[in-house]
Amino acid sequence: MSRLYMFAACAAVLLSACSGHSVMQPPAASSNPAPFGVIAHRNGVSPDAFVAVKVPSRNSGPLGIVTGPDGNVWFTEQLKDRIGKLDTNNHITEFAVPTPKSHPNHIIVGPDGNLWFTEAVGDKIAKITTAGVITEFPLPKAGSEPGGLAVGPDGDVWFTETFHNKVAKINPTTGTITEMKLPETRSQPAFITQALDGSMWFTEFSGNRIGEVKTDGTIAEFAVPTANAGVAGITTGADGKLWFTESTASKIGSITTAGVIAEFPTPTANAKPEFITPGPPGHNDVWFTEFNANNIAKVTVADGTITELAVPTPNSEPHDISFGAGGFMWFTEFAGNQIGFDTTP
Repeated sequence: MSRLYMFAACAAVLLSACSGHSVMQPPAASSNPAPFGVIAHRNGVSPDAFVAVKVPSRNSGPLGIVTGPDGNVWFTEQLKDRIGKLDTNNHITEFAVPTPKSHPNHIIVGPDGNLWFTEAVGDKIAKITTAGVITEFPLPKAGSEPGGLAVGPDGDVWFTETFHNKVAKINPTTGTITEMKLPETRSQPAFITQALDGSMWFTEFSGNRIGEVKTDGTIAEFAVPTANAGVAGITTGADGKLWFTESTASKIGSITTAGVIAEFPTPTANAKPEFITPGPPGHNDVWFTEFNANNIAKVTVADGTITELAVPTPNSEPHDISFGAGGFMWFTEFAGNQIGFDTTP
């Protein structure tokens, strides 16, 4: 089970407007004026240049990552309860989350231009402005573990409640939170994404299913063929299919909006694929991390061909991955305590 689940604990959701608590956090000093290192890696076809930048705080457990509207790269530090910002000069600034032991988790760009993140143990959904102002929205019931987030077609920020078996959404303007109970118990919804048709799709880690919240609000669920696959990350591919990781089965899966599933084993056995994201525009691939194999990898959506690229730092435990600033593929190294990127995806 990944760090995401190991550090899971509690939270729940407001059914009406909740008032956020805004705090301007003083940034921690940066100790990283330049890239940690560049290593040329050849995958048999073309060289891939990897760069890694050390996070100033030791053992911070960088987890979620995304490029912000300001062009900087933003990430969560799960073990130090901070949000980090990596600027174009490879300087890192850190902002303390007001709630201690909150374990910030996934992070995305919201429809309001802020960065939104979940606090898996802090029982909160939160946002941070590009200036560093953090607003937290407390969840009224402990034990929900908010996990993945995605922007919905309604302009709300959608998220999962892993331990309360719900999918929920928060209005970024009012703070109103709405919950949807899943049909099957003990499903443990993990991550969520918006499909091209506006429906919301999510993974069920323990339920071993892919779920869909249709545009009319009804929920459909589809069983993954491989038993106990440990479905985790999910994203929308350029082909219109939903692509997901099977962390326990070490496979990548795809599902059409009609519910037809295909599975593709990773070249490396027991690679434990985790997070997954669309590749660069026009490349028609999706990228993912391999926690156990210490790789980042990509799968061609046309035929399921998988290419693995070794992360230079040994035992770095790559977790989240996202295409963004500079045209690079960015990823977090949980154990390596670094922000890595592939400069030639």
